[in-house]
Amino acid sequence: ERTIAIDVHRNWLVPEGGGLVFEGWDFGGQAQYHTSHSPYLSPRCLVALVFRPIGDDEQYLSAAQLMQDFLQTWFQMLHVHVPSSTIVLVCTRWGSPPGGVDLSVHQTRVSALCAAVTEAVADEMQSLNAQTVKELGDLRRQEEKVAKAIGAEEERTRASGNQTHEGGGKDKGGGHGLPGQSGEHQDLKELRSIAAQIEKRLRVVTAEPE
Repeated sequence: ERTIAIDVHRNWLVPEGGGLVFEGWDFGGQAQYHTSHSPYLSPRCLVALVFRPIGDDEQYLSAAQLMQDFLQTWFQMLHVHVPSSTIVLVCTRWGSPPGGVDLSVHQTRVSALCAAVTEAVADEMQSLNAQTVKELGDLRRQEEKVAKAIGAEEERTRASGNQTHEGGGKDKGGGHGLPGQSGEHQDLKELRSIAAQIEKRLRVVTAEPE
């Protein structure tokens, strides 16, 4: 049965799991649902990417088709939002060959397909990890640049406030002696907002599996 957006399955008791209970979130694989998934991705989850080796026309798919049409999008989404997540690939239809195909022949083809998918996924993860290394470098440089800009802006704010008080003027904004401003200087607020965004992204990218 087709999943509409997200189905939540609670209280899955793991056989011989010592009382371990799972809560399963079944995300619809159709492209129109992808934008609704990212808020619910968590690094504390075990992600099972389930794929079929056979298309709707009952023809075997290639690893390239599976990567392009399904798996690559998911790996990219997970890498952006939860790069430290644990992912398990699950191939279905192991015991259900298309009509007229012998079971042993079917399982041989599925095994070969899974091996090719595993290799393609390894290549994709290597590419994504290289992008992460570059992103980390960019973020560190941005972090340093913004920190310097904040320091310079704070110095200008203090200097402006001192000049105002030395001239006997009244601080209308009640902040750092900048007429017409409420609280700290607007440029400083924006810089600190950017710094907070960089810090948040750094926490995501450098997160260790829990």
